[in-house]
Amino acid sequence: MLTRRQFIQAGVAGAALLGFSRLLYGPIRPDPVYTVPAATQFKVLDEASRTAMAAIARVMLKGALPTEPAQLQAALLAAVQGCDTAIAGLPGTVQTEVKELLTLLGNRLTRRWVVGITDNWSEASDEAIAHFLSRWRYSSLLLLRSGYQALHQIVFAAWYGNPQSWVGIGYAGPPAFMKGYWDAA
Repeated sequence: MLTRRQFIQAGVAGAALLGFSRLLYGPIRPDPVYTVPAATQFKVLDEASRTAMAAIARVMLKGALPTEPAQLQAALLAAVQGCDTAIAGLPGTVQTEVKELLTLLGNRLTRRWVVGITDNWSEASDEAIAHFLSRWRYSSLLLLRSGYQALHQIVFAAWYGNPQSWVGIGYAGPPAFMKGYWDAA
């Protein structure tokens, strides 16, 4: 039978072992964030969310993004800004759910255990992000499939809502009679 004293001693020894293990692992360093030009304004996305969205957009839009590094960064920034605009245009309750999803993606513990990405978003490989997206897309859990669908729709709405991306798909833009509706917003 375990006495109260033995129980407390085992708890203290376990906490000390965990603390020592953490010290051996090294200092906690903050995750690098996706840097944007100083003048860039965002309505919804914070630094962690922008970093996750940039990494996810980089993988989801692979093949549509330019390969030259400067053009790639400009296109990625446009995609992240488009994601911010798309999320800001959602109804309040949906916007809250998307923010919760982005918080889940940005948190270290949930990123590791729910998402399956061990590195931070800016250092994660394209293969690891593609694996995470595929796992969520075909998951048996409705919540994960819904999360994938939300990310997919936001990224593609942001990308194809940008007139600069229309050149790549040969789209001339909305018909002329839609111009009044387009400019009304």
